[in-house]
Parts: sequence; structure tokens; C-alpha cells
Amino acid sequence: MGSTFVMRLVVNSRELLRAIKEETMRLPFALPLALFSATSAIAHAQDQTVSVGSWTIATSSKADKFDSCTMSRSTNDLDITFLRTRDGLLLLLDSSKWKLERGKTYDVTLLAGSRSVQTKALAETKSVTITLADRALNERMRTANILEVRGEGATLRVPLDGSTAALGRLETCFEKNSRAGVESNPFVAANRKP
Repeated sequence: MGSTFVMRLVVNSRELLRAIKEETMRLPFALPLALFSATSAIAHAQDQTVSVGSWTIATSSKADKFDSCTMSRSTNDLDITFLRTRDGLLLLLDSSKWKLERGKTYDVTLLAGSRSVQTKALAETKSVTITLADRALNERMRTANILEVRGEGATLRVPLDGSTAALGRLETCFEKNSRAGVESNPFVAANRKP
């Protein structure tokens, strides 16, 4: 009975050594594969944004479907985002210093160059969203240096330097990604680039 036990121990030891050897041999192949996959995922995430002057253009998806393109930058406690969706162009302004009443609408006047438009700003606690529905104003923003957002309490000055190229890239981003149909390979994520 003692020799049978020793024999099983030797057989089990050999199987254990073989398993360790196989795993050791797999590691050099598994590690580069894992690193390649991680690098590809990082590269794909980096492909989602592009800089145009001081603006960053990015795509946004919901449930793996293209949703919108954004153009954003930050200046002096103000985060500025232009959002291009199927419904049109929106301006989002965000400041950590603001204390706004969520859901309230504020009357604002937008001024770009000589074009002035009365509209509403929908508030969240630290941000407002403004629909940019006036085509003439949107065209003026491409060439103006500043977009003034005049509220009852203050006038915000949104810098538009480089907006001609950035707004053009925002529109191209939206058009290109909106047209993108079903990918020919269902096992690969859609290639959405700004």
C-alpha cells in the first residue's frame, strides 16, 4: 500500500510539473496578446478625440450607437461645449461657481458679430443648455472672436478663436458618423472618429 501511494504521488507530481510547464510556456504568448488588446483599446479610445486649435472635437455614443459630436474647451472657470445632435446645435456652459435652480429657464441674449438673438437657457445646478436654432447666428459664430451670452445678472464672453475650423470639423464629424451604416464586420466596434 505504501508503494502505491508513492507511485500516485510521483504521477501526480509529474502531472503538476507538466501543467506548470504548459502554463509557463503559455505565458509568453498570453502576455503579449493581453498587452496588444489593451493597447488597441487605448488607441481606439484616443481615436475618439481630435484637437483643432484650442478646441477638442469628440464623438459620443449611447448603447454602441453614434449619438453626437462635441466641440469643447475650458477658460477661466467656464467649461464650454458645443453639442451637435440630430436635433441641431446646442451650447452647454458649465461653471463650478454657479448655483442655479435646476429645471428653470433663463432669458438670455446671444450676440456674435452684429447678429443678436433672444433665447432661453435651461439650467442644471452648475450648467445651462442653450439651443442654437438661429442659422444666421450660427454662421456668425464661425467668424466672430467672441459669443456674448447676456443674462440679467452678467454677460458671459465665450471665446470663439479658431471656431471657423473647429465648427467645420464638428459638422464633418456629425455628418460622417451619422451616415455610417452597419459595419461590414459585426465582431468589430464601429470606427467613430471626430
